[in-house]
Amino acid sequence: MKLFLDKQLNTNDKETAILAILNGMYSKKYNHLSTSMNLIGYEMTGKFLKTSNKRERTIIDGIKGAIHSLADKGIIGIIEKSNDNYIFSDKGLEVNSDKKKFVVLEQWEMQCIFEKANKPFNVFSFYYSLIGTINNQTKEWHMPQDEMVTLWGYGKETVNDYLEQLENMKLIYVYRHKKRRANGTYYKLNNSYGRYCDKDAVIAEALKYSDTVECEDFVEKLDRRAIKLRYNAYCDGAKKYNDPAAVIALYKECLAYNKSLKYKPVEGYYDGEYKQGELLDLTVFSDEVRNEVDDNWGEPNSMEQDFTIEEILDMPVMSK
Repeated sequence: MKLFLDKQLNTNDKETAILAILNGMYSKKYNHLSTSMNLIGYEMTGKFLKTSNKRERTIIDGIKGAIHSLADKGIIGIIEKSNDNYIFSDKGLEVNSDKKKFVVLEQWEMQCIFEKANKPFNVFSFYYSLIGTINNQTKEWHMPQDEMVTLWGYGKETVNDYLEQLENMKLIYVYRHKKRRANGTYYKLNNSYGRYCDKDAVIAEALKYSDTVECEDFVEKLDRRAIKLRYNAYCDGAKKYNDPAAVIALYKECLAYNKSLKYKPVEGYYDGEYKQGELLDLTVFSDEVRNEVDDNWGEPNSMEQDFTIEEILDMPVMSK
């Protein structure tokens, strides 16, 4: 099932998700849509929702509230209602691509988000906004995060969180450029992104994009001591790393840590003895984690911390 969303509509996160699924469920063959809360919830999530489950009850409440707010705004029309059963008119549900521009999503993408996201309505709305920026021909775009914050009303931490969640779900692929603008501003080149299924096209277009901007390579900042502490905590069985996403994030940091040692070995004092900095043993991570990162994630995430590699060369390095 394909979900169509008008790019010009002003809707909140919950309304956006409900309008998307109603559009997908509607058939102009009948000029109306007969459905229920249970069926809407099923189509959104891939299962019948239970009020006894707190997370599922939150989704049910979100569906109910969004239906009525969409009707109050005049975006959709309710012909008849009986308890949790609805008959909707075709108002707001027809798709006329000659008159309006639509973002097209897949039902399985919505169901994936509602299964895995911590705030599914919000993450779905963010995903819809992000996909709406992608160039249909090149399959890639590179909007700066500051612009996402301004246009979509999310905080920068939230934008980073939602991007990371969508990456974990393999709905998007993000190419992180290792270049900064050579115009005196030292701004890092915007990340390039697109659907995960278009990964190869995203990478190809990202390289073309970087060629259009006068750039220079740079050494990213890395808080090596913090990474070593997190690595030690993982080796000691810290509960935080019961979360597979946290293990993947740590593994990527450890890759960057080891890579940084190639610039110049780090020397420092530890327990009163002079000790050479050593590579982290990555065999402590499972084959599943290592294959996941090596096959799908490309370059490690940049970690904008307190020190450059040059600045930490004289710092003491803690050993396991």
